[in-house]
Amino acid sequence: MRDYRNKLPVADGTMKEAIDSFQTFLRLRSLRATDVREAIVRAALACRGHFHVEELATDVRAGGFEVSVATVYRALPLLIEAGIIQPTEVSGEKRSYEAVFGREHHDHLICRQCRRVVEFQFEAFEMLQREVAAKYDFELVGHLHELIGICAECRRSSSRQ
Repeated sequence: MRDYRNKLPVADGTMKEAIDSFQTFLRLRSLRATDVREAIVRAALACRGHFHVEELATDVRAGGFEVSVATVYRALPLLIEAGIIQPTEVSGEKRSYEAVFGREHHDHLICRQCRRVVEFQFEAFEMLQREVAAKYDFELVGHLHELIGICAECRRSSSRQ
């Protein structure tokens, strides 16, 4: 399994805003805002890049909470609906996630040989999807773009063989 995560501190203001937003989200649905749920949000926001559920559970445990992977799995739909994280396939791998709260939207280029992931922003994609949604009278609530190919390094390696 490839580790896409880099641990970087999240700005205190962003973390507090995310926690407050998540607590409001839970309250509006008559759900409890528990310390474990907050720890899961904190751990998810501390991950830069893509992470798997098992890695998130490990990070929450490292923060001093006894949680199972099942507990984290049950919390994921809440974090997704609240706009804290989003699922990402990273093509062919098991489901992974990335924190999106307070971060700019981006899409992915994925090398199908080495699994390298390049995050990019391209306004023309964003404009085109809005036009398509309007044409078919859809209200967009999210999207995932993954472009799969072979990176330059892998192409050079295979041409040498």
